[in-house]
Amino acid sequence: MIPSSTRSAEPSVAPASPSAAPIGGGHTPVHPLRGPLPATPGAVRTLLVLVVGLLPASRVKNLLLRGLGHRVHPSARVSPCLLMHVGRLDLAARARIGTGTVIRSVRLVRFAEDSGVLQWNWISAVPAFARYEPDDDRPGTFVMGRHAALMSRHYLDVSGGLSIGAFTSIAGVRSTFITHGVDVTTNTQRPHPIVIGERCLISSNIVFVPGCSIPDRCLVAMGSVVKGDLPLAGHLYAGSPATAKRPVDGDHFDRTEGYVSVSQHGDGERA
Repeated sequence: MIPSSTRSAEPSVAPASPSAAPIGGGHTPVHPLRGPLPATPGAVRTLLVLVVGLLPASRVKNLLLRGLGHRVHPSARVSPCLLMHVGRLDLAARARIGTGTVIRSVRLVRFAEDSGVLQWNWISAVPAFARYEPDDDRPGTFVMGRHAALMSRHYLDVSGGLSIGAFTSIAGVRSTFITHGVDVTTNTQRPHPIVIGERCLISSNIVFVPGCSIPDRCLVAMGSVVKGDLPLAGHLYAGSPATAKRPVDGDHFDRTEGYVSVSQHGDGERA
């Protein structure tokens, strides 16, 4: 589910390849380029999008959202949700937004093929950062790569920008992402983007400090606090602040489909 230039034939899922960041390699992922961002929606369009967002998921709903200036692939699934002051939804094939999710004051939501968020997530931004940082197109954006997933009941502040790499899962519940903070020296608030690499598994109740990043193929343990740029790809991180404990590897990091079966043998039904 990526940016919706989804009018052409849908690309097939490529076989897994070794990560660009091998185990132990130093690698800091970069917030992806997006190009020009949409203007702030007017009052009438904002109200119409809010109403349409509450409708059940359907191709008609996707058509209405496209008519209101969003880029929503016909196969995307937008369940009843609150879309308040959203600059643009850019949902590729089979992207999804789950029931009860709130998206507020976000300039750009871009989900690649087969990525998306499940139920009852809160995703918001402080609009002022987009106005006061005109040379930075990251503030107020939320970008997910192919087959990336955000599970339920997480809190995402995307004021400084948040990107989640392909095949990365934000698992469990109640993780908190904060992308802006107060500089006590100058008494000003500043945005600090968070970037998570590809093929990571992020457990429950993680706290992400403004400006942190996680390299590819990492596992972050429950209850950790992620601060700064984690240095080593392919490692288990745990603690407060999270530090590298040992290398990790396994089939999960080389899968070709984002969904992980409930069954040990891969034949379980999807949730």
